[in-house]
Amino acid sequence: MFSRQLILALSSVLALLPQSLSASLPFGHYGPEGTVLFLNGFHFVSGHSDWEISANHYCVIIRDDMLQCAVYNTATSPAHLAGIEYIITTDAFETLDYEERQLWHSHVYEITSGFLIEPGLPSSVDHTIMKDVLVDTYGKTFHTWRYDQQNSTYPIGIPELVMGYTGDDQITPDFVTKRDDMFGVNTTEIKESRSDIPPPPIVEGADSWKYGYVLTLGLINKTADTNFPPNDKAQVVLHY
Repeated sequence: MFSRQLILALSSVLALLPQSLSASLPFGHYGPEGTVLFLNGFHFVSGHSDWEISANHYCVIIRDDMLQCAVYNTATSPAHLAGIEYIITTDAFETLDYEERQLWHSHVYEITSGFLIEPGLPSSVDHTIMKDVLVDTYGKTFHTWRYDQQNSTYPIGIPELVMGYTGDDQITPDFVTKRDDMFGVNTTEIKESRSDIPPPPIVEGADSWKYGYVLTLGLINKTADTNFPPNDKAQVVLHY
């Protein structure tokens, strides 16, 4: 669980972001009010390992075991709001049934490889957050602005599930280099600086693509009564 000490550490990130990033990056936004963590990492679309995405995450704390991140695509200017990622702890992930787990990906390799970064933060702060907060977490990510429609004027098509990388030689090296150039970082050096972070075991059921499962969304059209009930009948009202 995210202890009070770690939550305070995450909160301190917010003060470091604006001046260090807003003047230098020509894309993106800060995301929702209350953002405490800015990350950049790589995704690929479920069933399309060649659809590589560099994604900015603007994360807020929902509970002490969950973060919620607005995800922006760095390939467009202005940056498209591509989707959302929910990040939960291992303890939370272990409560999920196996059908649900297949929608989630692990973060172990993303962190030990140096793929997941916190642009603009001192290395000591980065190391603490990666080691004590994120390495033992799982993410569930859907992109509503599809990869194959990223240059469209509007977000066309059905949302898609995206996954995270789990090993060497899965991503195009030049794609990593372009990201590094964008942020002025070196993934190899970041990887070396995290060599003392022990990789925790991955809970069974995560990273379902490794088992040969390709999960996609689809529309289901069916006939139903689309009439609204009369006003004199009780209706269920949802308050937002």
